[in-house]
Amino acid sequence: MNDLMETRSAAINGRATWLAVVVVVSLSLAFRLPSCQESFWLDELHSAWVVADGFSDVAPRAAAGNQTTGYFHLLWIWSALVGAGELPMRLSSVLASALASALLVVGVARRTGNVSAGLVAGGMLAIDPNGVFFGCELRAYAFVMLYAVLAVWSMMTWLEKAPATHSYGGARWRLAMLFWICVAALVHPTSLGVLSLLVPCALWVAWKRGRLRWWRADVIAGVVAVATLAALALSSLPDSWQRRQLWKAFGQATSWWQLWYAWAWVPIVLVPLGAALGMWVAIRLVKWFRSGSVDDDRERAERVDWIGVIPGLVAVTGTTLFFCASYLEWVPLWHRRYYVAALPLLAWTAGEMVAIFGSEMLRITRGFCCVGADGNPSPWLRRGCGIAVVVLFLGFTLWYQGTLRTLAAGRWPVQLRGEQWRDAVEAVRGEIGEGDVVWLDSQLIEASFLRRPISEAGSVSEDQWDYLAFPLRGPYALDPVVVVGAFEHESWVRHHVENLPQPQTRVWLVSRSGEPSTRRFIDRLERFRPVSAVKTFPGRPVVFRLDFGVRVN
Repeated sequence: MNDLMETRSAAINGRATWLAVVVVVSLSLAFRLPSCQESFWLDELHSAWVVADGFSDVAPRAAAGNQTTGYFHLLWIWSALVGAGELPMRLSSVLASALASALLVVGVARRTGNVSAGLVAGGMLAIDPNGVFFGCELRAYAFVMLYAVLAVWSMMTWLEKAPATHSYGGARWRLAMLFWICVAALVHPTSLGVLSLLVPCALWVAWKRGRLRWWRADVIAGVVAVATLAALALSSLPDSWQRRQLWKAFGQATSWWQLWYAWAWVPIVLVPLGAALGMWVAIRLVKWFRSGSVDDDRERAERVDWIGVIPGLVAVTGTTLFFCASYLEWVPLWHRRYYVAALPLLAWTAGEMVAIFGSEMLRITRGFCCVGADGNPSPWLRRGCGIAVVVLFLGFTLWYQGTLRTLAAGRWPVQLRGEQWRDAVEAVRGEIGEGDVVWLDSQLIEASFLRRPISEAGSVSEDQWDYLAFPLRGPYALDPVVVVGAFEHESWVRHHVENLPQPQTRVWLVSRSGEPSTRRFIDRLERFRPVSAVKTFPGRPVVFRLDFGVRVN
């Protein structure tokens, strides 16, 4: 099998591979760049605020948002080089996502000897709505997907590498796999929930296939793993874990149907796997009808290698574990951002299944038409089948996710967050006067203490108030900012009204809670001081101008 894999890799058309890479990178950029002009949304505003000032501010600001610091230190350097605008900043994630798609093309093509399979794998990540959403967001998730591709490529190279008595190549690829898993963990610790499953699966397959040989490189792998765990233990992760109940606001699974909607299982899993299995059964039926006309040596050489299902199996298992952990109320982690490492693994297996489908389809044609003197299909037939396979699978994916309907309607598909912080702040800047105050209701989960009486809230540090005000402290800055909450306790409402600087004050209320909730909050203000409200900016966040009068008692 190892000789077969090396032959397949050597037989890959380099020009076709590079063309496939260009196509996939172009698709990645075309599907991501149009979404990069949108205003930063809340999570991205946190990233922008973390890197807005000095390098020494990065670590504490990242920790305040329950994030590890590795990604943000690199982002600080990136922002210093390219600037702090939406497009330049998001370009870091766009490029990482495009590189992940390109590596899928090359990795799957080299392992299967099928460029069209690599094109399908990379294309699926390039056009998947979740791949686009996280691939152009100013967060660490695009880099998690990139490191996931590198980890699974290292694992698959190790598993196909036959051991030799005096070779340590397998150990080097094990080390590479573990290294990229650890890098992903340092960037976003929850990626371990998916990527760590690669290790036991790979060890079991290597043992079963006689490819497990221990070398000195494995000692280095152990050191890397221990160092990574120690770094995570010394990071902000333990403090974030103590506050994990706050994540229920967005990470709690409530229905088993949510598991079905986690990914687009049909185009990325069921169709490729079903096609591979169906064609695998078909070739055996054809062989039976031919009464053994297929050469036995060739049959053994072309035996289907099903280890390509391992990445997809790990992705499905990891996604299910995240769902169960949340649904059973162990820890609320049911959000794609936590298990996004599964997406490129699913794409890898989709490519592997396409390779099986294509190779089995060509084997059926052998002996019927368009074959050469060696009994193999002609190059034109192989290319035609490859193009047909790419069009079939990627076309079905585009149809299933509704992209073709969007294009037919004359619109380009974009992944928008719908938070217009830039325009909202510009609207306030155009009218704010001296002595005016800005109230910010950002719906941050860390501001949940506002729902309790002041006497029960405990002492809130200046650093925490500074963190809660970050949406209006970064690229879209307003000053002075007071943090409020649409659902805050009555004692906090009284506190905020009584601490207005003047008896008659104008306040600009910037609220992410939505207009109905914000209006109910304004009605509560009337209990303590007369106030008139005018909406000056619709949408999310909504902006109200509040003119407070003097209470007459």
